[in-house]
Amino acid sequence: MIRIRCTGPGGVREMDSDDGVALQTILRKNGYNIYSPCGGRGRCGKCTVWVSGVGKVVSCRFYPAGDTDVILPGEDEASILVRQTEFLEDFEFRPELHSCHSLSPYGVAVDLGTTTVALYFLSLADGSIEKVSSFLNPQMRFGADIISRITWCQENEAGLEELQNAIIERINYELDTFLSGRSLDHNNIEKIVVAGNTTMLHMLLGEDPVPIALAPFTPKFTSGQIRIGASSGLKINPNGQLITLDCLSAYVGADIIAGLAALKSLYRNFLFVDIGTNGEIALVKGDKVYACSAAAGPAFEGASISCGMAAVSGAISGFSDDGAFNVIGNTEPLGICGSGIVDIAAYLVRRGIVDETGFMKEPFIIHSGNNIVITRQDIREIQLAKSAIYSGIRILMKRSGTRFEDIDALFLAGGFGNYINIGSAVSLGLLPSELENRILAVGNSAGIGAMQYLRSDDIEKRMKRILENSQYVELSEAEDFPEEFATNMYFPKPEG
Repeated sequence: MIRIRCTGPGGVREMDSDDGVALQTILRKNGYNIYSPCGGRGRCGKCTVWVSGVGKVVSCRFYPAGDTDVILPGEDEASILVRQTEFLEDFEFRPELHSCHSLSPYGVAVDLGTTTVALYFLSLADGSIEKVSSFLNPQMRFGADIISRITWCQENEAGLEELQNAIIERINYELDTFLSGRSLDHNNIEKIVVAGNTTMLHMLLGEDPVPIALAPFTPKFTSGQIRIGASSGLKINPNGQLITLDCLSAYVGADIIAGLAALKSLYRNFLFVDIGTNGEIALVKGDKVYACSAAAGPAFEGASISCGMAAVSGAISGFSDDGAFNVIGNTEPLGICGSGIVDIAAYLVRRGIVDETGFMKEPFIIHSGNNIVITRQDIREIQLAKSAIYSGIRILMKRSGTRFEDIDALFLAGGFGNYINIGSAVSLGLLPSELENRILAVGNSAGIGAMQYLRSDDIEKRMKRILENSQYVELSEAEDFPEEFATNMYFPKPEG
């Protein structure tokens, strides 16, 4: 017998079970409703829970070998998983065992974000998801955004090598962790598929990203790249493949293309917005796609905020009008992450503590014990970031001849989009008030797109169609962008 200690919405419970039983089965037998739209077949990856000492696992594929501590997802995370199923495709698995080199072949889908990296481990024999993991991008120590990392490459002879090694070493660590205890070795990892922005993909492959930052912004590649395992730097089968997915341009990467391809065909006209360190925006109008990149900077990732931090334990992630705040991990607050920053800024605007121009008389204290405050400069950073995103939306609408009443939905992608309070984002002028009731969070669509690429060639065909029908709009060359940006720096007037 083994003992399972489970922390969930109802508190902490302990339960006994025979070994050799899937964790999802154990939890369900004890009254826990674990979300699993695929019926526990390992196809959807939605039944994730946190196992102490192991990390995030797919509960239907995890078999506890001894006493285990489990933490169930909170209500917010559970609702995000539901929305992913509602809006994102699940393509039928088509095995290609004839092209595999081992008896138990595995693939890994990677969403290589500027701030956060997510990995999905799949069996290439049956398409099941064995594990989902994530970590903060170790390249952050060289700069919070892509421009600062490119600058590091310019100013340091070994800069590119340092950036490449940082991400390769961490992915290899995740591969080692997955393989350990599974009677597998690196030869079993046969394919790694990566979605990310164009700069991140260049740094992963050790290709010079400097031309991306210099006019005319010409990357070395935008098409998908393939590296043989032996030359990839990754601990995978020497005959395996490292595949980076197609990008549209220097600043609209494979993460956006993969995310668009993963969406179900529910609407004909919609916006797709990934608010991260780099704000990437697409407007889909029928078969045509208009896309741009807005230089939002790292404010919404916490990097340029005085008390900002990533969305990890200790980060204030939400703030209400009564002054109460939520802290990730229910611990002592250490700083503020993106969703908390938006909530706090919206509160200050609604209360008139920050006026329409962004003026604030003195710093606003969130938690005096740890000196967590919002400063005037923080408000300025938020203004710059929110104006970049909203102005990008406005320019795409102008170029496509689209009105707000023509838009069926606005999809928010990425980790920040998962947890942002829609009402707060609208009251800041970050997102259009006209679309407030049509804004839908779709979670990590880039990672899901990369994962579906491992499963089926249908999504590859979708990506090709999207690229063929896409027009990139360079905001720095748009004559009306400076006026839009200046106008949208102002905060909307509070109602009443």
